[in-house]
Amino acid sequence: MSLINQTYPKSCYEIIVIDGESNDGTLDEVKSLQAEYGIDGFSISVIQNPRRILASGWNLGIKAAKGEYVVRIDAHSEATEDFIAKSVETMMRVDAVCVGGKLISKSLNGDDDIVSKVLSSPFGVGNSSFRVSEQEGYADTAVYGLYKRSIFDEAGYFDEELVRNQDIEMHSRIKAAGGKFYFNPKIQCTYYTRNTVKKMMRQAYGNGYWNMVLLKRGSSALSLRHLVPFAFVIYLILSVIGGFFFKPIWYLALGVVVFHLCLGFLFATKKSRRLSDWLKMPVLFLLLHLSYGTGYLVSLFK
Repeated sequence: MSLINQTYPKSCYEIIVIDGESNDGTLDEVKSLQAEYGIDGFSISVIQNPRRILASGWNLGIKAAKGEYVVRIDAHSEATEDFIAKSVETMMRVDAVCVGGKLISKSLNGDDDIVSKVLSSPFGVGNSSFRVSEQEGYADTAVYGLYKRSIFDEAGYFDEELVRNQDIEMHSRIKAAGGKFYFNPKIQCTYYTRNTVKKMMRQAYGNGYWNMVLLKRGSSALSLRHLVPFAFVIYLILSVIGGFFFKPIWYLALGVVVFHLCLGFLFATKKSRRLSDWLKMPVLFLLLHLSYGTGYLVSLFK
C-alpha cells in the first residue's frame, strides 16, 4: 500500500509485482488492489518468477518496466508517501545513475526491539551511508534506489547465480561502467528486520557465505568493512590454536573479545536508554560478527 499511496502522480508510474510462486494469498491481495486502484491509467501488474530468487525477479521487473527510471523495493519494507517524488527530484538535480535514501530498521511486529537496534548501529552493520548517515552526497552504494534504466544495458543485469549480495556485485559493475550513486537522507524507507536472534544470526551467516563467493570469483565489490568479521573469526581461531603452544596468546585473544564487548556497550548506549539493552546488545553484536565471519569461513571450503 505504501507504493500506492504516493504523492507522485499515479499516471506517471507503474507498479510491477514479482511473485515467486507464492501460496500465502499474495496474488488475491494484488487482484483486489488491481480492481480498486487500476483506473485512470494507473498500472498494477504481476509477473511470475519461477526461479524464486531475488536477482531473477529484479531482472524480470526491470526488463518489463516501461519507464525511463526503475526503483525496486523488497517485501517486508515500506516507503514514505513522498519516496518516489523525492527520489525523482534528487535524480533530476544530480549527476548520478542511481539515487537512494535512508533505511530505517524496525522489527516485524512494529516494535523498536533490540535486534533492530543492533542492525541499525554502525558497530553492528558498518558505516554504510544508507544506514547511519544524515549527510547528503555521493556514496558507494544505495538501497531501494531509483536507477536510470539505461545503466542495466551498459553494465548488465543482476547476477542470477548469486543467492545473496546481488546488489553489491551489481553496484560494483555500475561503478566500473562510470556510474555514480547519490544518497539523500530525506528519501526514506522502513525495513522490518528479522526480529529474533536466531534469524539475525542466520542472515549474517548467509551474507558472509555469499560475500566469500564474490571474493572467490575475483569480484572487487566488497569494501574493507565487509572483511572485518572474517578477519576477526580467523584471528580467534588462530589464537585458540596458538595458545596451546604459548598461553599468553589466549589472554590476548580474551582481551580482544572483552574490548569488542566494551565497544558494543558504548554503541548500545548510543542506540538505547534502557539498561537491559546496554547489557544485552554487546553480546548480540558479538554473535552477529561471529556469525558473519563464520559464513565466510564455511564458504571458503565449499
